[in-house]
Amino acid sequence: MSAYSVYTITCADNQRDILLALLADAGMDSFEETDHGLLAYARSDGGVDWATVLNELRETVAFTYEVSALADKNWNAEWESQFQPIQIGQRLLIRASFHPTQPGIERELVIDPKMAFGTGHHATTYMMCERILDYFADGKQGGASVLDYGSGTGVLAILAKQVGAGRVDAVDIERPAYESTLENAERNGVTLGHVVHGQLDDVPVGKPYDLVVANINRNVLLATGGALYERLRAGGTAYLSGILDQDAELLTERMQLLGFRHVQTYARDAWRCFAFERD
Repeated sequence: MSAYSVYTITCADNQRDILLALLADAGMDSFEETDHGLLAYARSDGGVDWATVLNELRETVAFTYEVSALADKNWNAEWESQFQPIQIGQRLLIRASFHPTQPGIERELVIDPKMAFGTGHHATTYMMCERILDYFADGKQGGASVLDYGSGTGVLAILAKQVGAGRVDAVDIERPAYESTLENAERNGVTLGHVVHGQLDDVPVGKPYDLVVANINRNVLLATGGALYERLRAGGTAYLSGILDQDAELLTERMQLLGFRHVQTYARDAWRCFAFERD
């Protein structure tokens, strides 16, 4: 029996981002946007009754779905066939090794994706990369220590290291994400510090970071905001994303309650990215 299932979801265009975020919060692995909705991928042996989850979500968002098994041997190929490059003006191109390079781009990352690590929100990745590029743009932050929480493919950790960070650590609970971060760091010629397969609690608090980046989802950020605060030095910056506009106030209120100072909110499509500082 296949270890993965694919859910073909049909929904209105204006509900796609909302549904995607809800499914990500529920723990589905990866997504592809289609003309009529989403393809959502989840482990079928992970102990989650996805039919129950989806039927409960239908009380909030209108959609229909069909489910089928996805053969293990096609899992990576299916994802790779849908992986699209991300270009941030002329500043950065994020592409897979099977994509062509683009002329005139200042910097590129070659990231070969794997399944089971994150949601592929291009809008949130775009905003987080912009923040990192801007943070290191004037050279004043050169040598800053960075933690990438929920590293996925390692994009943010690798980019931070390329543009001037000192020690860059990364952590992700998913083994494919941990392995992907290590492989992509080597592929891009950078050496990361401590790459952890585990939880945020496995990252020591004794050496607080100058910059923390986390592109995950609402529930994880709400639950681990205090632990992120402990790992950020006084005067340090945190960039957080993976949040829909409708949850922006909830996140900012929670982080301010924990001691963060809200600096700015960035928007792209329905998604939001936040800059916080620790006083």
